[in-house]
Amino acid sequence: MNSKHFVSGLALIQILIGTAFGQSSPNQNLLDSLIFYNQGIQAARSTYQSSQAAINASGVLPDPSLEITTSLAPIQTRNGPIDNQIMLGQKFPLWGKLKRTRSIAELKANIAWEKYQSAVVSTSFQMTKIWTDYLKLTRSLEILQQYSDELDSFRKVALTHYSTGQGNTQHPILKLQIEQSLIQSKTNNLQSELDATIHQLQALFDGHFSPEQFKQHWSTFESTKTETEWLALADQVNPMLSVKRSQERIAVLMKELNQKMNHPDLMAGMTYSLVGSTDLGGAVESGKDALGFKIGLNLPIWFKRNKARVQAAEITETATQQSTAEAWNQIQALVQSQIQDLEEINQTYDLYQNRLLPESRQMLTSAYSAYETGKISFLDLLDSERMTINVRLEFENVKARRTIATAKLLSAVGLPASGETHAK
Repeated sequence: MNSKHFVSGLALIQILIGTAFGQSSPNQNLLDSLIFYNQGIQAARSTYQSSQAAINASGVLPDPSLEITTSLAPIQTRNGPIDNQIMLGQKFPLWGKLKRTRSIAELKANIAWEKYQSAVVSTSFQMTKIWTDYLKLTRSLEILQQYSDELDSFRKVALTHYSTGQGNTQHPILKLQIEQSLIQSKTNNLQSELDATIHQLQALFDGHFSPEQFKQHWSTFESTKTETEWLALADQVNPMLSVKRSQERIAVLMKELNQKMNHPDLMAGMTYSLVGSTDLGGAVESGKDALGFKIGLNLPIWFKRNKARVQAAEITETATQQSTAEAWNQIQALVQSQIQDLEEINQTYDLYQNRLLPESRQMLTSAYSAYETGKISFLDLLDSERMTINVRLEFENVKARRTIATAKLLSAVGLPASGETHAK
């Protein structure tokens, strides 16, 4: 696969991502940057390029042989003594051996390409997971900061009430102080996690990651495909399944090649004999050099070795077939499991978005109104505020799980996650 195929392969991946979710592919900035900077992906690509170059060294004639023979005691002939002999020979493998050898090299290059694609898939999933954690932590810190600001306002109100005699005890003030301390502790923990996440992203992008380059929104991808369609797509594009199939094809070719090796190859060449001078009764006559041709066959007569070689290749062929079947079974199970997980997470997502979030906002609005009219205490209002914040934070976790579940499904099928997400 040349550089043109390399570019078109990435284009196909981007198209398939969009097709899988019933919409055009999103902006690929994050994925493109990952492919460009990630050292693991680049190493896999270099391995592919190496195997591509190796094709040109496969399926070609072996090097010819050149031999020079010098006689310690010249061989006497009618034309004179043969002092030196030059022999040039070439082996010509027959029965399609060279063709199969080249096909095997091409399949090995294809395996290296599929492993490169697999590296893109696995690394992009890792990137999406870390990027999603980054977004979740960033948004959670914003929510906690808003809550902290509101607690600060509450504390000022409580201090005013207490100083003017409207508050009977310092209990609300103390409870607010404890709540603020807990929020600060949680903020510190989340900030520490965020710093670690940024370091992980920097490692993935070889130090070239910058959050400002990318949109910080959540995914709205919703699959329009059935389980059967997902499995058909996996059968088409999953790189590790393609690796198994290529290995299976190599095993078939190796069996055929070992069978062909039990047949002889043609060997041809020529000899040039340097004939010295001849003494004919005192008259020296120059010898005449001789040019000759030779042709022959190698004899693969070690039948026990030949039979064992073919038997080993047949066993390897069976093993690769079984390995391919097992790989497909695992892919099927993983895709089916991820579809089910995504469906369950989508139900939880809808529950939060359509019920819990609206109800918590309504509850908080009602609590503010009740507090202003004196129907509930300040501490009741604080409890309502805390419950609303917890619902919002948990919704961020659900959104993160939903995005990661989508990426897991793509990865199970054999597609890279795009890296970019969009707000709903």
